[in-house]
Amino acid sequence: MAGMSLRKLIWGLLTLGLLGGQAFGFPLSVQAAQTPTANFVVTPLFPKNQLSTKDGYFNLKVTPGSTQTLKLSVNNPGTTRRELQIIPVNATTADSGTIVYIPSNRTDPSAKTTFTKMTSPAVTVDLAPHQGKTVSFVTKIPKNGFTGEILGGLFVTNPKTSKASTKRTAQNFQLANRYAVTTAVALWCQPNQAVPAKVQLASTKVITNDASTAPVVVAKLRNLAPIAFGELKIKTQVFEKATGHEIVSQTLKNRSMAPNSWFNSEIGLGDKPLAPGKYTLKMQLASGDRHWRFTQDFTLSKVRAQEHNTRTKSVKGAATAWYWFALAGGLVLVIARLAYWLGRRHKDH
Repeated sequence: MAGMSLRKLIWGLLTLGLLGGQAFGFPLSVQAAQTPTANFVVTPLFPKNQLSTKDGYFNLKVTPGSTQTLKLSVNNPGTTRRELQIIPVNATTADSGTIVYIPSNRTDPSAKTTFTKMTSPAVTVDLAPHQGKTVSFVTKIPKNGFTGEILGGLFVTNPKTSKASTKRTAQNFQLANRYAVTTAVALWCQPNQAVPAKVQLASTKVITNDASTAPVVVAKLRNLAPIAFGELKIKTQVFEKATGHEIVSQTLKNRSMAPNSWFNSEIGLGDKPLAPGKYTLKMQLASGDRHWRFTQDFTLSKVRAQEHNTRTKSVKGAATAWYWFALAGGLVLVIARLAYWLGRRHKDH
C-alpha cells in the first residue's frame, strides 16, 4: 500500500507539472511556410560591353549620351499559359540593412538620376506552355554621364499568382505567395573611379509599429553617395541624457546599403521602466576602413514611455511566472527522487 501511494504521489506531481506547462504557454510546433516552385525561367543576355561574363547579372560600362539595350530571355517550362510582368526597379535598402531589388519608392533624394528614370517602362508578356520570348528594355544614359554606379534590376513576376500577393507598409515592402526573380543591373561610366561612401544620420525618433509591439527607437540612415557598399557593422547605444546612464546597446553585422538609399535601423528600449524625457542615441558605423560616428538626442514622450513600461511589466510578469514554474518543476524532481529513495528504503526494510 505504501508503494502504491508513493506511485500515485509521483504520477500526480508529474501530471501537475505537465498541466502547468500548458498553462504557462509552452510553444507549440509551427509548420514552415512552403517555398513556391519556379514557374518561369529568366536568363540575362549580355551585351558586348559586359564587364565580366562571370557575373550572373548585367554589369556594364556605358558611354554618356548612348542608348543601352537590356535583353532578358523568359521561358515558360510549364504546361499552362503564363502572364509575366517585367518591371524595372531601383536598388534600395530594406530596414534589415540589406540591398533589395523590388518595387519600391525608397530611393534617396540625393540621387541625381536612377535606373527607372533612365529605362523604358514595365512590359507584360504572355507565354504559351513551353514557350520562350526575348524582352528588351532601353536605357538612355545622360549626356553628361554620371558618377559612381547606377544600380537597379529587372523584376519578373506573375501578377496573377495571387490577388493579395503584395503588401505595402510604411516601413517596408513585402511579397507573399508570389514567385519573383530579379536580374540586377549595374551601370558604370567609369568603373575604376573611386567614390567614397557618405553616410548621414537623418533623424531619430520613437515609434510603435503596431499595438502588439513595444516602442522602438528608429534611426534613419542615408547613403548620400552613388556607390553601394557592404560589410557594414553598426553599434547603437541609447543613454539617458541627464545622467549619461546607458539604457541599451546593440551591434549589427554584415549589413549593406544601395547607392543613394536609406533605411530605418531599429533598437528596442531595453527591459527596464523608463521615464519620459530626453535621451541620446550614439551610433558607430564601420565598413572596411571607413568609419562614421553619430550622436543625436531624441524625446521619449509620456505616451511612448507608458507603452514601454506596460510592455516591460508584461514581460517581467511572464518572466516571473516562468521562474515560479521552473522552481516548481525542480521541486517536482526533488520530491520524485525523495519518493523513489523512500520507496527503495521501505522495500529494503
